[in-house]
Amino acid sequence: MGRAKFVLWFFILVLLLTIGGSPVFAYSTIERIVVLDFLALDDQGNYVDTLELKQVDLVNLSRIMSQGIGSRLVQYGEFDVQDTISLRGEIQALEFSPQTSAWDRARVVLENEIADQVITGSITLLQTTVVVGVQRFQLVDGQPTLVGSAMGTVPRLAEAPTLVDTLLANLYPTDVQVIERPIEQVFAVPGQLRVNLGQSQPITVYALDALGRPVANPQFLYFSSDESKVEVDEFGVVTGVQPGTSTITVRAISRTARSGSPATMNVTVVPPAFGVRVGTLVTQRKDVEGRPLRLGVRLTPTVEQRSGSAKAATPNMPAPSVEPSNPLSIVASYFGSLLTNGLVTIDLDFDPTRELLVAFSGVQRSSAGYLGTGVGYVSPMDNLASEQGFVFRFTLGTQYRTGNRVSIPVEAVMDAIFPTSSSFKPTFRIGINLGFDLFP
Repeated sequence: MGRAKFVLWFFILVLLLTIGGSPVFAYSTIERIVVLDFLALDDQGNYVDTLELKQVDLVNLSRIMSQGIGSRLVQYGEFDVQDTISLRGEIQALEFSPQTSAWDRARVVLENEIADQVITGSITLLQTTVVVGVQRFQLVDGQPTLVGSAMGTVPRLAEAPTLVDTLLANLYPTDVQVIERPIEQVFAVPGQLRVNLGQSQPITVYALDALGRPVANPQFLYFSSDESKVEVDEFGVVTGVQPGTSTITVRAISRTARSGSPATMNVTVVPPAFGVRVGTLVTQRKDVEGRPLRLGVRLTPTVEQRSGSAKAATPNMPAPSVEPSNPLSIVASYFGSLLTNGLVTIDLDFDPTRELLVAFSGVQRSSAGYLGTGVGYVSPMDNLASEQGFVFRFTLGTQYRTGNRVSIPVEAVMDAIFPTSSSFKPTFRIGINLGFDLFP
């Protein structure tokens, strides 16, 4: 019976703790900030409590400035904010005199563990200007220390509360944005990027405000102009999917702001430039016993595209008319793009004891595999007058990446050979190759 009562009471205690919120032993690690009323100058030039001066405008402004700063800190949501109103009893118990300086007030509040940080300020009236200063104190190695300060001016006393945002923006370091600064500029590093096919690489992006200061904790949005060539994830990691070029656009957003002009980056995906193959024939070749050893070399040249600079038309001059394109230039541009994007691969395959084959293949590559068709010529190495022929080649392969610059391909090659003489008939061959590819 006693054990049943213990279980029942334990269950009730757990239920009460669950309904009441967090467990009784939980504590908050949020930083406590106390915002004290602002001080003002007396006739002797000393900063004193505004109540001592008996000027209604200064008394009201002292409270308004502290409440304005406190409200902004509450909106920031990262601090437990108190002021002389919510801590009326605790502040009165400290028994500050009207002449107690801002530093002494902050020191006493910190040493009595009422706050982790203390913010106070001062109001100074000059002939044509109102100067408002604000200071932030914190315990550093057990000693009260000034860790932040800011100052602003307005022409009239009634305009002083408009300084709250400016003062808070300068009171904290750039990585603590109590007042969020608008994003003026976004730029990505580097401006251009080359990645190998299948390679992933992060890009670095910065967001700056109008003064060139980094904006803390912005969120970046990444877009690829051609996702079939280059993919980019939400963390800014680009991956080369197919050979070619894509433009990455980056926008920055924060809680209340969005960047005006985005950053752009050109990403070029390059295929493997050199490869070696070792394989054999699956089909039996006529008059040859066993499986012949085949060696091969793959060359995939890529050339940087460099567009010539064109003159821009002046506002007073009409743009030059564009003449119809030359058909030969269209053909040259097409084949030039094939070469630039690494779509043309030169195959050099040979049987050390029998024949040599040279082929030009148009290869469509992706990070998962490749597919190619091409034409070539085969010639025996022992008797050049016989068994020569044209070759139509079909290639199907995949690759396994072992690093950023090396991959191991496995491919199947089918060759249809048509003789240039009547000494032998058309034949078909199927081969299996294994090797490695090197990226530039």
